[in-house]
Amino acid sequence: RRQEGSHFGSSSRARTSQHLLRARPLTPGRAVMSQDPKAVAGLVADLKMLAAFETAADWREQKAMDSAFSALSWSDAGVKAALPEYLAASASERAKVDYAFNAMIPRPAQDIDGRQAVMHTWIKARLFSYNKEFPFQFNPYAQ
Repeated sequence: RRQEGSHFGSSSRARTSQHLLRARPLTPGRAVMSQDPKAVAGLVADLKMLAAFETAADWREQKAMDSAFSALSWSDAGVKAALPEYLAASASERAKVDYAFNAMIPRPAQDIDGRQAVMHTWIKARLFSYNKEFPFQFNPYAQ
């Protein structure tokens, strides 16, 4: 039998959930992201295409490489606008973006095909646009 307020009781979970909600208030930026998850979907889709491209490159499957390269979000206006800004940014401005990118994709582009490096740069420009709108925070203790 469960005791009220015990570690396994439902009221304990409710208190924990309420604590988590209070710990991270919903800011305007987080509210927009939670209502319109296209940013996350776009990033995930691009990462999938990069993985597909790299797998096809490992197997030397040219048609699959071409297909994955073509399926990247080349028509995304937000990334198109951020690309020249990313390329012109100083090293200190790019540091957070590079850190986030390297956490997701730790291997550098291979010399098999120059398109892989182009895809890396596109994804970094996407991350740069996100960082510009919603600055990355990698310190979990920062308020």
